Amino acid sequence: MAKYAEYTKVPINKSRQNIQDLLTNWGINEFFFGTSPRGEGIGFKHEGRVYKHNIKTPEKTYDMSEAKYQRSLRQRWRILYMSLKMKLEEIDDGNISFEDQFLAQMCLPDGGTVSDFMKLPENIAKLQQTEMPKLLTE
Repeated sequence: MAKYAEYTKVPINKSRQNIQDLLTNWGINEFFFGTSPRGEGIGFKHEGRVYKHNIKTPEKTYDMSEAKYQRSLRQRWRILYMSLKMKLEEIDDGNISFEDQFLAQMCLPDGGTVSDFMKLPENIAKLQQTEMPKLLTE
């Protein structure tokens, strides 16, 4: 498990508020927070495209205390906030475009993401059959 924010005391609703403020300050005014049996997450719309980030809810085992479970949830929300913040900082700095930074989380017409699409067995097989370019020029 990740070490960053492992023992954060920042409540989930504070991390969510930080995310909302971050997106709002970036001019994104259409977003949501969601919860389902599959986990939690956020979605937002930027320049006509929809993006979503999922937070896999930790599996609550018989030996896991409620305090440890809640700590894990707080950590995951804090990591998402910091991840979004750093991505937007890189975009602001001109190192990368918004589209390139968030491509994996961009939603496709079927509701899945580009990342989900690239993990389909047929797409993995196509990539494995293709010669990839050299990492560095010769």
